[in-house]
Amino acid sequence: MIVDFYAVQLRLLSRWTGGPSGVARRVVATLVTAMLALVVTAWLLPGITVRDVPSAAGAAVALSAMRMLLRPALVAYVSRVSIAVASIVTVLVQALAFWLIAQVGWIAVDSLMDALVGSVIFSVVNALVTAVLSTGDDLSFFGTLVRQLEARRGKTDISRAPGIVFIQLDGLAHPTIEDHLRAGRTPNLARWLGSGGMTLDRWEPLLPTQTSASQAGILHGNNDGIPGFRWWDKKTERLMVSNHPKDAREIVRRVSNGDGLLANGGASIGNLVSGDATRSFLTAATLDDPAREIRRSHVLDWFFVSPYSYVRWTLLSIGEIVKELVQARAAARTEAHGARAFPYPLARAATNVVLRHLSTALVIEEMWRGTSPIYVDFADYDEIAHHAGPDRVEARDAVAGLDRIVGIIRKAAADAPRPYRFVVLSDHGQSPGAMFARRYRKPLEGLIQELVGEHVKVQGATAHVEHWGILSPLLSEASGITGMTRTLTSAPFRRRAGAIDDAEKPSDIVVAASGNLALVSFPAMPGRATREAIDATYPGLVDGLARHPGIGLVMIRATGGGSVVLASGGATDLAVGHAGGIGPLARFGTNAAEGLRRLDAMAECGDLVIVSMFDPESGEVAPFEDQVGSHGGLGGRQGDAFILHPSSWRIEGPVVGAVALHQQIRGWLQAAARDDSKPRG
Repeated sequence: MIVDFYAVQLRLLSRWTGGPSGVARRVVATLVTAMLALVVTAWLLPGITVRDVPSAAGAAVALSAMRMLLRPALVAYVSRVSIAVASIVTVLVQALAFWLIAQVGWIAVDSLMDALVGSVIFSVVNALVTAVLSTGDDLSFFGTLVRQLEARRGKTDISRAPGIVFIQLDGLAHPTIEDHLRAGRTPNLARWLGSGGMTLDRWEPLLPTQTSASQAGILHGNNDGIPGFRWWDKKTERLMVSNHPKDAREIVRRVSNGDGLLANGGASIGNLVSGDATRSFLTAATLDDPAREIRRSHVLDWFFVSPYSYVRWTLLSIGEIVKELVQARAAARTEAHGARAFPYPLARAATNVVLRHLSTALVIEEMWRGTSPIYVDFADYDEIAHHAGPDRVEARDAVAGLDRIVGIIRKAAADAPRPYRFVVLSDHGQSPGAMFARRYRKPLEGLIQELVGEHVKVQGATAHVEHWGILSPLLSEASGITGMTRTLTSAPFRRRAGAIDDAEKPSDIVVAASGNLALVSFPAMPGRATREAIDATYPGLVDGLARHPGIGLVMIRATGGGSVVLASGGATDLAVGHAGGIGPLARFGTNAAEGLRRLDAMAECGDLVIVSMFDPESGEVAPFEDQVGSHGGLGGRQGDAFILHPSSWRIEGPVVGAVALHQQIRGWLQAAARDDSKPRG
């Protein structure tokens, strides 16, 4: 059994290092690292002396052999209690090894205490050097994790039926992924397609084209009552922000029937909503729910406690911050650039380094548990595209990095205790375009203030806040203390998002932006305010907005029930359409009216729904948020998402709306379950 145990460890080491030559390189690197760590230990600690070079080499070989043999066993048994305990045991056994090596004569150790202190110094230096040497080597990093998970697995009863992993590449449009495939920047996805085993299709999210609505539809089969990324909720008299933990939990309460896509054993990783997952990590809706958000995990311990892991992602994060500062300085010379001051560099490091690697590690850990389905969201591209633009070099690099992560997850699946199928998809796309405030020298709330007069209190919720939602779950998981994240981030997060103190009287007008979609609410007007009521209270506001060159359309409720879409090009009654098939909606696409009707039917819909201008030739919009790549409204690639799925799972017709995609996925899973349960001849 012991022989089999180490044979599996050697096989995995060979697979993740590139074969026998890779193993040989790893052995040499391990010996050199141990030699260096031993020299540094002797230099720092007078109680340990290295006699000569051959003796130091012999001691390094002995210590390396001890660590290579001992570490898998400690991971298999002791780390089940705590990885910290495993580290302590390693130090103690290593101290004994120091003492025994001294008896051979290769090194001199003055006392047992010197052996113990020397063991600590040796371990720290060894971890630091190893982390530095493997900083850019993802295969080494995740290969180490795979060997640890295999060592810990034991004889657990795991189904042999294929599981399913959903990988969401947030914000990546169908035309954009096609561009990357043609340019050769996504070789792992290209190989999947080239093998014939996977098919790339498109689907169209309806309004609002943003993550909370799309994920709620995909994972829960219901996204009613989510009119934007943020909105003024008249019923509760507060601003709702989709990635704020309290609001995300309320969204799930409203849309969930308890039977989401991840119920009955599934796992949610890095999402806004939970899909009713049994196990949940880094998920906004469960972040402060101890019954759902998992705090104990080998990966979490390893990621935040292990010096090797901690040093590696710290170094990579510093590198990402430096890269962002350099690229932001270059982008500042261009005409269209987003806000890239702090805390954005920290958010970029969080998404491109820490969350990317932590989420990947959690997916691999869940595969070793045999979990299915697993749904993970990687927000790397989306966050960078907001600030740099969807087609900038920074965004292209993010897509290439995500392709490597997809390849790593697929490679890990080949070693997992059960087979896995994969679906790679996006929740929406992104449309480029300079900000409304930059184009027209004032933000949307400033324009509204100008139209209604200075005596009216206008509250703007148009600042970019997605990176605050990224930092919250990371702080929470790092701390492991549920309440700490709320204490550290809740109040400033909500103020940054545009919220006011709950005890403060709401403004006369609230402008809540989601990309180039804005929901304007009048808190003092009960229910859905009509055109007549708004004109009576704020004469000239609606007409002034409809005539503005930066606004593509304004939807407003008319007396009697129906809603009308106004723009400089005319008006459209949503119930009957526009005569001749022209009018303000024509440029926004064939399903623009359907999306607006869906939004109009929500009780949570704003009193005014505003979509910015859209240029069909350039594909540009004018986001109301502080962004140069945006989504949430209508126009361009933001409404064109993709899904890469097994070729045997077919899509027979257009998929319009996240709820329709949920139904398609449900059908696939049910058919796959029937096929997998059939006896094999």
